[in-house]
Amino acid sequence: MFRSTLSRGVSAGALTLVLISSTARAQETLPTIDIDATRPSPGSESGRASTEPKTPEQGYVVRNATTGAKADIPIRQTPVSVQVIPKQVIQDQQITNVQEAIENVSGVHSNSNELEGYNFTIRGFRSLNIYRNNLAIPSGDSNPGAFDTANLERIEILKGPASILYGRAEPGGLINLITKQPLDERRVVVEQQFGSYDHYRTQWDVNAPVAEVPGLAYRVSGAYQNNGSFRAFQGGERALVAPVVSYRPSAWTEFTVDTQYLGQRAQSDTGIPAFGAYPAPLPLSRSFQEPNDPRDHIESYSLGYIFKQNIDENWKITNRFNYAATPLFSKPNLVGNCVDTTFCLDADGRSLQRTTQYQFISGQAFSTNIDLDGKFDALGGRHIFLMGLDYLNSYYDYYYSSGAGVYSIDAFAPFYGTVPSYAYLDGVIGTGFKSHSSNLARQKGFYVQDHVTWFDTLHLMLGARYDVADVTGGVSEGGYDPATGAPLYDATKDLAIANRLRARTRTDTAWSPRVGLVYDLLPELSVYGSYSESFGLNNGLSASGEAFAPQRGKQWEVGLKAEPLPGLTATLAFYQITKSGVLTRDYSSPDPLARTPAGLQRSRGVDFDVIGRVTDRIAIVANYAHIDAKVIADSLRDPLAPYGSGFLYDHLVNAPRHSGKIFMTYDFGENGFGLRIGGGVTATTHAWGDLQNTFLIPGWARLDAFASYTTLLEGHKLTAQLNLRNIDNVRYFTGVDNFFNANSRFNLLAAPPFTAVGTLRVEW
Repeated sequence: MFRSTLSRGVSAGALTLVLISSTARAQETLPTIDIDATRPSPGSESGRASTEPKTPEQGYVVRNATTGAKADIPIRQTPVSVQVIPKQVIQDQQITNVQEAIENVSGVHSNSNELEGYNFTIRGFRSLNIYRNNLAIPSGDSNPGAFDTANLERIEILKGPASILYGRAEPGGLINLITKQPLDERRVVVEQQFGSYDHYRTQWDVNAPVAEVPGLAYRVSGAYQNNGSFRAFQGGERALVAPVVSYRPSAWTEFTVDTQYLGQRAQSDTGIPAFGAYPAPLPLSRSFQEPNDPRDHIESYSLGYIFKQNIDENWKITNRFNYAATPLFSKPNLVGNCVDTTFCLDADGRSLQRTTQYQFISGQAFSTNIDLDGKFDALGGRHIFLMGLDYLNSYYDYYYSSGAGVYSIDAFAPFYGTVPSYAYLDGVIGTGFKSHSSNLARQKGFYVQDHVTWFDTLHLMLGARYDVADVTGGVSEGGYDPATGAPLYDATKDLAIANRLRARTRTDTAWSPRVGLVYDLLPELSVYGSYSESFGLNNGLSASGEAFAPQRGKQWEVGLKAEPLPGLTATLAFYQITKSGVLTRDYSSPDPLARTPAGLQRSRGVDFDVIGRVTDRIAIVANYAHIDAKVIADSLRDPLAPYGSGFLYDHLVNAPRHSGKIFMTYDFGENGFGLRIGGGVTATTHAWGDLQNTFLIPGWARLDAFASYTTLLEGHKLTAQLNLRNIDNVRYFTGVDNFFNANSRFNLLAAPPFTAVGTLRVEW
């Protein structure tokens, strides 16, 4: 099924890099600016690691991350909350997607299904900001699709406004996917999973230096997965191939090319509807799609590089580039049509109406930056200085259509097979409605940051960024006369592009500052505080054609950072974020569609995260979040018109008041061999499923456990592992799809019941 595209992906990975320069040869004997270039600490972009952690417990140790500062500054000295999910946690929990991985960080929740994995909430605010190796992969409408963990070294999450280094972003934070890089030793890992609901997955990771070319190494990661589902008519297959080639002709120069192909065929789950204030009392296996509903198809590509050049012992230049493309996102679906906004059912209390719809996207994005960073002493302090420029160009064409037919089903006693195959073609043609849109977004930014340390205990970070960002869009809509079937007006891609070329470009400019202070009270304990701002979405034009100001965010944060035991880190954060300029209905206008940027949202709360090695045998990852996220400026809601009134005092979507997780492991063996066991609990209180606060996502608590045994077999390291998830078989929902399938009342995303996954892993 993926034969042609996989062939192209493998061919793209057959890269040969030859980078020979007299400068590189002249500098071979000079030192690098890294303390230890052969074994950089996890999270550092500088240098190539020589080996993997010697024991699983060492794999939990996290001290550095690039996301918060884009420089070699330890997390402990950074006045923001940055959390890391290392590869060992992903392996112990046998996680294959980002949606499940983010449960290991406080205050982060998923609104994604199995197919689409880009929609999250961080500290109460929706975030579509996904980054790859510190560069934007515009997701959502321009580059949708899932993400696989087979080629991830770790996942870094920066909480709070991130515009100082990344430009346009939601104030809650962003997710940064750090991919696996070549090692200085030969290593091959092959893993086979098999589990509940016909789950089969083969994963590989091949790394080797090229002996014939000193400094040249490659790594090829990937996976093929085929799975069923606890949900009727769901499941699918996913293929990932991710070749990486790195060339380091000297200790001063490094050039890495990172590529990826991801293809997926699966059914986009439209979820369980809400009847009243709660999810419908139906079996989680119940689907309102049909056996003949075509599977959705997504393909995405990524090609990037990182070039690092030391100027001298203290200064270096880093240039990053990434091209991300989703040339194919084809999504035909049968979706629920909630006629009644409270119960989704007809007057008989049983019948649910469905329609066919189709979505197609072709998108691409170029992102690049160049950083100059260095170290110097001045004014009695040690400075780590960063100055950079970046550019982002994101373009997509989007087609949405729906059929004219309506297909009823009994929600409590469904009879399938009543939707003819031509109904899906009807949805593709758009006999009910169709719309093409074409969108171009660009961003240019300049940023400066200085991190100063005095007396080895006081760390000050100052920074500011200036952005120029613009958006240009064109739309072409069409429809048909329901009586005669004759076209009323047509919609085409060419017309949408033409409308974009004629449209007014909406340009926003903004300064985004950040200032923070860290003070080491003890060698094991630091206190910090910071203020930061975010530069958010373009709000478009008013009815009179005037440009609205963009959305902005502001955050105050204070907290503690500690290393109570060697290898164990903890962060406690208290924060308040306000997001202004949110579009809301303008009640001063008789036009019900008139909008004004008068909405104000606020999130305040507490984050607590712990990760690391407790002893040589015990490792832990744990978190807790308290969030109070609501609308604090808007029109009052009219109880007689909940979908056409204001949102004042309403709570934000999928922002539970309390949530947390604890997961611990114990190693009975020695040096990474023998028996390991682990387990824990993940829990959350209820959250609202829509901004109108008309229905709830119930709270839940889930128990998980695993056991693994590692031994040597003919000189190869062999590991057998069993993971049990949702041992208590709790019925729960992870979130709502409030982006692509915008009727969130119909799209409560059900989580699997009890599942078991067995794994065999061979390393040599």
